[in-house]
Amino acid sequence: MSSVTIPLQMRFSDVDSYGHINNVIVVRYFEDARVRLISLPLPPGGGREAEEATTLRDALDGALTVVVHQSVDYHRQVFFRAEPIHVRTWVSRVGDSSFTIDYSLQEENGSVVYAGGETVMVLLDPDTGRSRKLTEQHRALLATLSDEPEEPPTP
Repeated sequence: MSSVTIPLQMRFSDVDSYGHINNVIVVRYFEDARVRLISLPLPPGGGREAEEATTLRDALDGALTVVVHQSVDYHRQVFFRAEPIHVRTWVSRVGDSSFTIDYSLQEENGSVVYAGGETVMVLLDPDTGRSRKLTEQHRALLATLSDEPEEPPTP
């Protein structure tokens, strides 16, 4: 697997007084895509057999994932429409106890990119409240969701 492209339905309430999708809504779209990415069945690999259908959330063994950093780069305005907008999302980096999820808010085929961003997630032990190191299995599973960032098309 590499990136996953997730369709999201815009709501009319996402529009601000300037007539475009509000900048805060883009962060919500990224959050929706992140939650769906972590909840999708993982493909075979990462030390798992093909018939095992686990999600990244299940594979983290009860550890929590918390956001420690987010950033967004806005490339173009997004105006309300009835058709879904798409968020391409993937894991771009894996550290000792953290991993980075990247996003591209775009047309389904990637021909227009409206915004890009990233979220750094830390694995947290629910009992101690401290960060917890990723295991080799976690790293292998995250690798099944990894991809390289792409430069947005020029306007």
